[in-house]
Amino acid sequence: MEVWQTPKQSWPAMILGCLIRWRAELALTAVAVLVLVWLDQNTNTLVMWLTVAGLVGVVAVVPPARRFVVARFWCVLDRHRLRTCLRMAKIRTMNLDGALPFLLWARPTKTGERIWVWTRAGSSADDLEQVLGYIAPACYAREARIHRVRSLSTLVAVELIRRDPLNQPRPVSSPLARLSARMQGQAVTAEGSEPITAATVTPLPVRTHADTTSAASGAAPERPATTTKTKARLAAESGRGSVVVSGEDLSDYID
Repeated sequence: MEVWQTPKQSWPAMILGCLIRWRAELALTAVAVLVLVWLDQNTNTLVMWLTVAGLVGVVAVVPPARRFVVARFWCVLDRHRLRTCLRMAKIRTMNLDGALPFLLWARPTKTGERIWVWTRAGSSADDLEQVLGYIAPACYAREARIHRVRSLSTLVAVELIRRDPLNQPRPVSSPLARLSARMQGQAVTAEGSEPITAATVTPLPVRTHADTTSAASGAAPERPATTTKTKARLAAESGRGSVVVSGEDLSDYID
């Protein structure tokens, strides 16, 4: 049952919609005016402006405060930009009555922002999925994705990707490496920093045609005699013997 047939043409509904859409800006403006009035009444002008400059400096210098303010700024901006994009997109995002989806709230994430959208009757998440290519540049984001809620198809989340946490100059440490090292009582080493050691290669005897013939006849195979020159050459190789595998000398490949 429809209470308002055309809520867009009702002044109470329009005023309520503007208050909801601009709630963050109105609340911030009201708090700023109240603080300035209180400082003006209880202090002089110099102290008032020094207090304001100090608050701005703390927000600009302290990293947690700066990240909080920047994240909230993008959330507020994304709601307005997303609404403008849905209204100006070439693909239909409204229902046949011309009503846009409700933008409920926006929250910061590790990769950007997430905006929860409530689709109206006559529109669906498929309409929003068709305009993802317009939403990303409209919100100054790298990429836009859509997340569907399985239990409620009317509720949709639009993910705005601005950064990639894995695309960092330093490697991401694994908590499993710390856990295993703590259980074994060893120091934690970064992945990929272990020393490279040579593989253990066991030299295998090379069987010749004569050995095969002797084994077939039942006689013991004759071993090649090691000459004095061969022994001298092996002793001169800094205490390392040659490693032969399948008739190939692999000494140059092993440290």
